Amino acid sequence: MNLLRLLLLSLFFLSGMGQLPSQDILALLAFKKGIKHDPTGYVLESWNEESIDFNGCPSSWNGIVCNGENVAGVVLDNLGLSADVDLSVFANLTLLVKLSMANNSITGKIPDNVGDFKSLQFMDVSNNLFSSSLPPGIGKLGRLRNLSLAGNNFSGSLPDSISGFVSIQSLDLSRNSFSGPLPMSLARLNNLVYLNLSSNEFTKRIPKGFELISSLQVFDLHGNMFDGHLDGLFFLETNASHVDISGNMLVSSSSQRLLPGMSGSIKLLNLSHNQLSGSLLNGGDVQLFASVKVLDLSYNRLSGELPGFDFAYELQVLRLSNNKFSGSVPNDLLKGDSLLLNELDLSANNLSGPISMIMSTTLRVLDLSSNALVGELPLVTGSCAVLHLSNNRFEGNLTRMVKWGDIEYLDLSQNHLTGPIPEIAPQFLRLNYLNLSHNSLTSSLPKVITQYPKLRVLDLSSNQLDGSMSTDLLMSPTLQEIHLENNLLDGAIVFSPPSNSKSNLQVIDLSHNQLDGYFPDRFDSLSGLQVLNLAGNNLSGSLPSSMADMSSLISLDLSGNHFTGPLPNNLSENIGSFNVSYNDLSGVVPENLTWFPSSSFYPGNNRLRLPNGPPGPNNLPGGHSGGKPINTIVKVVVIVACVIALLILIMLAIFILYIRTRSKPPSQVTNTGARRHSQTNPSGTSGTGKAGALVVSAEDLVASKKGPSSEIISPDEKIAAVTGFSPAKHSHLSWSPESGDSFAAETLARLEVGSPDRLVGDLYFLDDTITMTPEELSRAPAEVLGRSSHGTSYRATLDSGVFITVKWLREGVAKQRKEFAKEAKKFANIRHPNVVGLRGYYWGPTQHEKLILSDYISPGSLASFLYGKILIF
Repeated sequence: MNLLRLLLLSLFFLSGMGQLPSQDILALLAFKKGIKHDPTGYVLESWNEESIDFNGCPSSWNGIVCNGENVAGVVLDNLGLSADVDLSVFANLTLLVKLSMANNSITGKIPDNVGDFKSLQFMDVSNNLFSSSLPPGIGKLGRLRNLSLAGNNFSGSLPDSISGFVSIQSLDLSRNSFSGPLPMSLARLNNLVYLNLSSNEFTKRIPKGFELISSLQVFDLHGNMFDGHLDGLFFLETNASHVDISGNMLVSSSSQRLLPGMSGSIKLLNLSHNQLSGSLLNGGDVQLFASVKVLDLSYNRLSGELPGFDFAYELQVLRLSNNKFSGSVPNDLLKGDSLLLNELDLSANNLSGPISMIMSTTLRVLDLSSNALVGELPLVTGSCAVLHLSNNRFEGNLTRMVKWGDIEYLDLSQNHLTGPIPEIAPQFLRLNYLNLSHNSLTSSLPKVITQYPKLRVLDLSSNQLDGSMSTDLLMSPTLQEIHLENNLLDGAIVFSPPSNSKSNLQVIDLSHNQLDGYFPDRFDSLSGLQVLNLAGNNLSGSLPSSMADMSSLISLDLSGNHFTGPLPNNLSENIGSFNVSYNDLSGVVPENLTWFPSSSFYPGNNRLRLPNGPPGPNNLPGGHSGGKPINTIVKVVVIVACVIALLILIMLAIFILYIRTRSKPPSQVTNTGARRHSQTNPSGTSGTGKAGALVVSAEDLVASKKGPSSEIISPDEKIAAVTGFSPAKHSHLSWSPESGDSFAAETLARLEVGSPDRLVGDLYFLDDTITMTPEELSRAPAEVLGRSSHGTSYRATLDSGVFITVKWLREGVAKQRKEFAKEAKKFANIRHPNVVGLRGYYWGPTQHEKLILSDYISPGSLASFLYGKILIF
């Protein structure tokens, strides 16, 4: 009997063991614990114990793909999940093939045990909030064919173990913060079809060998900091059809030619935003771009005359803007006899000559803006839908527009066009953008403009248009923006829309005209209006209380008119720009407007007062009693007087300096090649008989920046600090006669510093002129040069004796790291004798540790400039 009971108990125990959740289910439940918000309930309402299938795989759970008793896939894309997850739990899913959770808000990192995902072939965690660097173990995913980590916050360099991706076909690491050089092993992933490393911070040269990957179709490295020459062999032998290396710092492989050749497989080539120079083609290169469909070489330094591209039979998009091309626009590009070209951008070059006709039947987008084109407007425009001819020297009237085709976007601004706007309508039935601003157009507003059924933006500003404001224009059902500022419009603004009408107006700018009358009562019906500018007119009367109904306003400028009475209460809380100065308003400023500066209300408005304040601007600095600006003649007189006084002071200073020079004995004058010298003060206290510039270590600068009191040193603090330097270092005073600076002992400043810190962030260099480590920069002596609203500048002396300028940016000045790096790279590309070269930058772990490194330029002195001598006082 006891034996039977024991047997039954054993069977019951074994039966119970069979009902326990499998290892796969436990892993999924562990992942579920990290989900904080599931707006659709897709996971939280589905993954529960009641719906568990005890055969090992919960096939009824949303997003779970089973293969027998094992989980083969976890697909949670586009669910809006907010989670902080531990992906290491998926190592227990021994047969997991696909892991996809793109387009959510999931945080976490790639786990160190990711190499245990032995069966994984597809992994997509793009567009989430994952961070940290990639662990070396990721190279163990030998079966992985598709990996997408795009659109996260991953950082650090790519591990060399990435060579273990022997099966990888698609690799997308774009839009992260990866940095450092690319591993050479990346060019040996022989199964790659798609490679996207764009929008990161990769540096150095692009590894050679990608042309040997025969399966490679997409090669996208744009938006990094690669340098060096273009690899001619890659462009000559690659099988890739899409090549984008734009937004880097690459230079041409030869000063005579852009590339030695081009593979016929390349259909899209984007080399824009680099430092390419030289001519586009020479005599033997006419077939270079014969097979390319999209060619973008904009924002480089290419020069010379443009070829006709009549050999490029497949070319559809050609972008060569912001270069230095000269000569005329080739007729072959505008005729289109043998071309399929549908987009042509030659803007911001040095092109000249006339444009008589545009005959192409395929060209849809043409941008020739910001050149030096002359003559009258083209007689015909072919099939152009977008025509951008602004900022040239076109002249004549607009009568040639009568023969133009169905244009949708037209910009003729900043030319020398004259005469009236013609009353033509059939050609512009599809027009949605019209910009004729900054010309010399005359006459009144044409009525035909109100008949353009799709017009959204109208800009006729800065012309000489007169007459009254068109009521129909304000009531147009399609217009979103009206810009008529700086004209000669007069009369009242009449606006009486029907009660059932709906306006889409978002911007109305009628400023600086001669309009009079009252503020239109019915403007409150413009519920979507965001910007209203009526400044500089002759409008009068009180402001209607109905303005409170204009709830979408973000900018309101009524300055320079004759409005009277109180300001309306309850104006939109969204207003971020507000100006009613130079009027005759009275009463108390509403509470919701008191946060605007005094310049929003004064000068003018003598009887307008802030809450609990006296009326008028008399208690404010710079207030005027009148309602209009100071007379122009008075301004001119004041400016001329200031200039004359400045010239007299300069001449007096030169004379005094000359007298002092003549009075010095010859032994005190040295030649211009005198070396810099410094005087040390081993005691650590400042001298009383010598003058010098402040020198501190960059380590002290780090510590001093940590306290808010170190940001600005007042004159009183300078005098109080003259007793000595920090005992933590052997400070020294140095003075260079070439610097042109001398400091009296009474005004010698000392930074109040704590214990020295080290620079522990990342130091980046934008060229090869200087190299150092953060530790070398940390111990470099630094001399205060000056302060500005952006930060403090120091002259640092490197171990090699080289001087550089280090600017410590104030907290809040620097952008996000990726944007800051791109801006620094663009600034480093500028080469001009009057612009100091940017050499690198330092990005520290905290908000206040942001440095930019540039060349040190000695300011010199007036005496050495005039007489070629260096004075020692």
